[in-house]
Amino acid sequence: MKSFGDVLATNKNVGPGFDFLRVFLALSIVTFHSWTVTNQYFAPVNHDNTPMWIVHYTLVPMFFALSGFLISGSATRLSLKNFLLNRGARIVPALAVDTLVCALIIGPLFTTVALHSYFFSRQFCVFFFNMVGWVHFTLPGVFTDHTVPEVNGSLWTVPFEIGCYALISLLIILKLMTNRIFTLAFASGYLILSVLIQAFNVPAHIHSQALGKAVSVAFLEHEAQAVTAFLFGIIAYQMREIIPYSRWLLALSVAVILGIAFAFPSMAQGQVPALRFLLMPAIVYVTIFAGLTPLPLPKFFHTGDYSYGIYLYHQPFLQIIITLFPVAALAPHTGPWFTLVAGLPLVFFSATMSWHLVEKPCLALRKRFYIMAKTRAMDAKAAPEWQAAPPQLVPDIIVAEKSV
Repeated sequence: MKSFGDVLATNKNVGPGFDFLRVFLALSIVTFHSWTVTNQYFAPVNHDNTPMWIVHYTLVPMFFALSGFLISGSATRLSLKNFLLNRGARIVPALAVDTLVCALIIGPLFTTVALHSYFFSRQFCVFFFNMVGWVHFTLPGVFTDHTVPEVNGSLWTVPFEIGCYALISLLIILKLMTNRIFTLAFASGYLILSVLIQAFNVPAHIHSQALGKAVSVAFLEHEAQAVTAFLFGIIAYQMREIIPYSRWLLALSVAVILGIAFAFPSMAQGQVPALRFLLMPAIVYVTIFAGLTPLPLPKFFHTGDYSYGIYLYHQPFLQIIITLFPVAALAPHTGPWFTLVAGLPLVFFSATMSWHLVEKPCLALRKRFYIMAKTRAMDAKAAPEWQAAPPQLVPDIIVAEKSV
């Protein structure tokens, strides 16, 4: 039976379905947020109190599982310096432009306060910390009358993704990036600790409210699920040679996910840490199996990797649609569909501009950095000994992998 590693090797270490999966997950999150920003997911019926909670639960963890698997592939080949350069070039430029667009274009156009008050408010100034992962969701007077007043609530994942990169960096430093026993033990310990923290209600017994909240977020809440999925994504890559690529295991994983959704028919019941021992391996298996399976992708998406831009820009544009067409966007039953259909052209346009004007040029600079460094090293090696430059480390080849 083929393993994940066999399928990767057959496709020259490029999963034939990963491009489709990135776009599918990004558009799924856009669709989900069309329901949440119009308040149709939580009212009049809170779907987190039905088996539908599994959709809310799985989308972001699947993104993190995909990221953990793909990034592990490059982290095993790169030095720490080049790994950080890779991640920074992929994430920061588009995030910075998104922040500028929201603060300097969308904000002034849609704020309900005077522009002088807008530009000189503390809320406006701290919004720029989004560029470095210190996330702030609101701008003065912007979308404040909406059910969800956040300009770009999707950015909540950024600090946790940065934290996952920090974990990968630590594994590189300790030379444990290929040590699956350590990673499996670390993930198991993290889950066991989460179970104990919930069992003894540790956050409630911490006197500092901020610290209690931090412990809850790190181990119990939705953010912890994403981190857990990232860890299992790393493990899936480390164990790719022994994990079977099996439709039977895929069916079993789907059965586990749906079985838990119906056995525990609410988010409050289903997201308990103990269930992650079953849910996360199943979610990660479905994610990686899909990524290794040839899946058709519309021709439009062959011209660039638009998934990151779709994720970054979608919520501000959905909010704009609600502001411009409140009656249609907030209509019962049809409002989310209208918001989605009206917002998608703006989302696709911004994602296309982001890729071709920001993301792709920055990735090209990253590649040029490698080529220039390699050329200098080759020139130094070819020169006579008395002319040779001082020894220098040559950066590892920077693999232009795509990630969320």
